Order: sequence, then structure tokens, then C-alpha cells
Amino acid sequence: MLLKYKYKLKPHKSQAVIIANWLEMARKQYNYRLAERLNWFEATRTPVNSCPLNVSVVPVERIYQNIPEFRIQTRDGRKKDSNGNPVTRKGDKHPNIVNGYVVWETVQLADLAQTKKLFPGYKSMHSQVLQDVIQRVQTTMDNFTKPDKNGKTSGRPKLKGRHYYNSFSYPQLSNANIAKNANGRFCLNLPKIGLVPFVYNRPIPEGFKVKTGTVIREVDGYYISLSIEDKTVPVEVVEIQPTLENSKGIDLGLLHYAVTSDGEFIEVPKFFRLCEHRLSKLQVRLAKKQKHSKSWKILKRKVAKLHQLIARQRLDWQFKLAYHLFSDISVIFLEDLQISNLVRRCKAKLGDNGQFLPNGQSAKSGLNKSLQDAAFGQFIQILEYVAWKLGKRVIKVDPKGTSQYCWECLRKVSKSLSERWHSCRNCGQELDRDYNSALLIQKIGLLSTQEEDITSVKTAVRANQTEESRDAFVSATSGVCQNL
Repeated sequence: MLLKYKYKLKPHKSQAVIIANWLEMARKQYNYRLAERLNWFEATRTPVNSCPLNVSVVPVERIYQNIPEFRIQTRDGRKKDSNGNPVTRKGDKHPNIVNGYVVWETVQLADLAQTKKLFPGYKSMHSQVLQDVIQRVQTTMDNFTKPDKNGKTSGRPKLKGRHYYNSFSYPQLSNANIAKNANGRFCLNLPKIGLVPFVYNRPIPEGFKVKTGTVIREVDGYYISLSIEDKTVPVEVVEIQPTLENSKGIDLGLLHYAVTSDGEFIEVPKFFRLCEHRLSKLQVRLAKKQKHSKSWKILKRKVAKLHQLIARQRLDWQFKLAYHLFSDISVIFLEDLQISNLVRRCKAKLGDNGQFLPNGQSAKSGLNKSLQDAAFGQFIQILEYVAWKLGKRVIKVDPKGTSQYCWECLRKVSKSLSERWHSCRNCGQELDRDYNSALLIQKIGLLSTQEEDITSVKTAVRANQTEESRDAFVSATSGVCQNL
């Protein structure tokens, strides 16, 4: 099992200066290495219609300029075989170009020695911290060039500004790095920084070993995120068979944050909306100050602290809500929401003369702000984490049609977004629209876990119509037989 624990660092002034310098040097190195990769990537590509496909895009000499064909290993490798001998040895030759592609990670890692000669300031950084910067560049380029399981790639990587590179990592730490100083205060022994005091508010669980540590800069100081692992603890997903008694359905919305199938209505906290006026006043004052002046920096820090307060309030409230929802049941059904589709901009409308027509984006912007303030995506992740931690289960249901059908008879009851009351003419159900959706989500979730044919509201409606027609046919044929 792999977990992450986050602690607040309390560095001395000299240590805080070192951390700030390391972050700036790591940012510059990241930007340089990323630009090197992007320049090579763009120099070897051209639009298909710009030249014949049977010739090289650029001269071969330019493609592999300043890139050695081989690299020679300077020491024995750390990995060993079953006999205890190193897998790779000093003097081994490794190719830097494989099938025409440059192995950039190894080339840039080997070039760090030259970087330290040209810029002696990098000698003060821990070698593994500097190597982790290259690995971050490699991960960024992999996300850009290699598709994920859904066949999608991330956008073109950007160079990091001063306020957008806020962490560096120690790839190898251990429990021995947590120690006490001469005053008996808990400290983290960070290589080349020293014993850094920190708030040891929760101990490392017994059996878990510290693997890595990431120093993070936030507006209120520095934090460290420790990755801890215990391989003897299995990571298992609990398989609980949902029933009507041990489960509940949840409908998420903006009028009520969550409505459960047992009739509980949870109001929307609106953390950002409540602080919006205060935030706008600070931003107006900030816009009037000279950029990078002392007063500008003070106001910018206040704005950042207010944003941090809003985010922490929301996170704390969502964790408490997740534990509350799981207090009396074991399975929760909720909609598999596509948040990116919910906050998407309205399509542009063009008139006959080519001018843009009103498309409702002004109202949609306010709705998007409320959706972002509610942070449904973050809440669903928290709900899944709490379920895993408590040994319970979260099951997602197809959201299509959950607000347009009656939960009792599965008949369609069309409603606009402004209609908040559900009234079914077929079975006579009269209840709140969101409450009806919660009951329907629970019903579809239970049917989907019990019957393989039902996976959404539409399949449940189709199965229900088939059953009703079968019953009607049976009753009609039985009446004919009695008459005969």
C-alpha cells in the first residue's frame, strides 16, 4: 500500500533561503531542458503538404547535432543480478540514439556534469534533486507525445514562470531522515539543507517506510509530502453486494449540493461566492498598485491567502460530508458526471451578415462559476477515497435521463431546468425533482448490479416496457381462453 502524508515545514531563515534558491535553479533547469526537447521535436517535423514524403525533413547532421552516439558508463550500476553482481559495469557503452530517436533522458542526465561546470551554483543542489528535474521533463514530454488509454494527449508543454514551479523532490528518503534535534524537536534531515523542523502532527504508521519526499512552496510557507509504503498491506477493492437497506443514491446539484434517496437535503456551502466581494475589493486595489512594488506584493499575498482559505474550507467540508454520508450505509450510487462537459462554453452563433449573435454565454459564465465553486469532481474523488479507506463502495451510474423519468414507474416526465417539482400523471408521484433523481439513481444502481442487461435509465425503461407488454399479452390471452 502506498500513501502520502503532508507536513508543515518550519525552516530557519538560512534554510528558507536555500529552499527558495533551489526552486529557482530547478525552474531554470526545467525550462532549459524542456526547450531543448521542444526545439528538437519541432526541428524534425514539418507539415505533410510542404515537402515530398520520400526525403528527409531536415539534414541528418542537424538532427543529431551535438548529440554523442554512445555514452560510456563511469561506475558500476546499482542493480544486481541473483548472484549479487552488478547488471551494468563501469566502461559499458550505451547508445544515445535508438531507431533514429534520441534517448533524451539519459543524454540530459549525462549532461548535468557539464551544467555544474558551467554554473557552479548547481553544485550546491543535491544530485538526485537535480536528476528529478530531468525526469519531470521526460514525463511532460511523454504526456505530450504518447496517447493515454483513451487515445488522448496533453497540450504542448509550456515553460514555467517564477510562480508556477513550486516543488522539488528527493527520490530517496527513509524513516531515518525523521529525527530530533538537540532541543528535542522533530526535524527532517534533508540532504544538503540540514535538520529542518516540521510539525509532526501524525506519526508514520507502523510497518510503513518513507520512500520519497517533495518540498512544496505554498502561500503560507513550505510543506513536505512524504510518500510512504508497506508492501505487506494489500490494496484491495471491497466487493459489497448492494441492497435496498445498505445503499443510498445521491443526486448532486446547485440548488441542493446533494439530495439522498433517504430524504436528506444538503445545502450548497458556496465558499467562493461568500468571499467573492472581499476578493474583488482586494483585486481592485491590487490592479491600482505598481507591479512588483512592495505594496503590490503585500496585496498579492493577501489575495493568494484568501484563495487558499477558500480551497481549504471546501476540502474540509467535503471530507466531513463524505464521512457523514457513509455513516449509516455501505454503498453509494451517484452519477458519472463529465465535469468538463458541464463547464463547456456555449457554441457561437453567427447571423446572416457574419456578426455574432447572443448565445447565452453570459448566463452560462455565472453557472460555470457556481459549478467550479461546488467542485463536484473533487468531491467524487474524496468520496471514492473515503469509501476505500472505510472498506465501503461507490458505484457510478449513467447520468442520462436521471432527471426526466419517474423513479416509481420509469415513465418519462419531461421537465425544463427551471421546473423543480416532479409530478407523474401515470403513478401519481409528487415529490421534489432532485429527490426523485436520487431515488431513480439508487433504483438503476441496484438493477445494474443485479441484472446484466440494465446499465442505464434507458435500458431499464426498455426492460420495463417489455415486461409490461408481456403482462398485457398474458392477461389478454387468458381472457380469450376463458371465453372459449
